[in-house]
Amino acid sequence: MNMKYIVVIKILIKTMQHCVMIPQDVEEGHFVVVAVKCQKPKRFVVELTCLRNPSFLRLLEEAGDEYGFKHEGAIEIPCEPDELQTILQEMKHK
Repeated sequence: MNMKYIVVIKILIKTMQHCVMIPQDVEEGHFVVVAVKCQKPKRFVVELTCLRNPSFLRLLEEAGDEYGFKHEGAIEIPCEPDELQTILQEMKHK
């Protein structure tokens, strides 16, 4: 795995550890991201296994570059909901 992705994952884990409230629909082994490049941002509850997917990690890296990771709550992903949905669907079929 690329070292820069390891850094992104470590930052993500630190951010998630500081979240005070976890929504009830977020099961153990999952976290929330929001695709925000659209008129109506869309929320996704994703499995931690997404952190092994290069396409998803690229989106996280873009999020870190654009927004940083020093905030509470869901991670904002700078993409269209359809793009994130496609990545998640592809992961299910592997």
